[in-house]
Amino acid sequence: MKGKLLISSPGLLTDIIFYKSIILIVDQTDEGITGFILNKPSDLFIYREIDSSRKTKIDLHYGGPVSTNHFFLLKSEKKYSEILNINDNIYWGNNIEFLFNLIEQKIVNINDFILFQGYSGWSLEQLEDEMDNNSWILNENSEDDLFSLKENKSWSRLIKSLGDKYILWSNSPDDITLN
Repeated sequence: MKGKLLISSPGLLTDIIFYKSIILIVDQTDEGITGFILNKPSDLFIYREIDSSRKTKIDLHYGGPVSTNHFFLLKSEKKYSEILNINDNIYWGNNIEFLFNLIEQKIVNINDFILFQGYSGWSLEQLEDEMDNNSWILNENSEDDLFSLKENKSWSRLIKSLGDKYILWSNSPDDITLN
């Protein structure tokens, strides 16, 4: 499943964490599956003084409810050994100091990565059960640029592309009680 997208189905209406989520699976082991919610920007950020004349603000995305005291990054190309391959030109890691050093040296563009607080995780059986219960839709062939999915409204666009069965849900409000 590594490199594939999980799209929350309309069946997760009451799930406060995963409702209208798009998750990139970044790792799969015998113990379980790890992913990041791509489309949940938070109001949090890290502000870092680069030198006495420059400061950088890095927005945080909510990666999931597990290990929220840790930060992870998703990057679009590999130039360094500190990051792990997901597929094609997508990599992930957790060395934030490494990221700050790249920014300080003007080696990376702030748009070439997404910084996550926490991650989403399942045991193999848990995710299989949730998929069997139609909580998740596995998207194996997404043509989307993963970095374009970091916007809040990308779930509607993706769910609409899955066909008539989901078209009604693509326009539903974030708070379904307002419908």
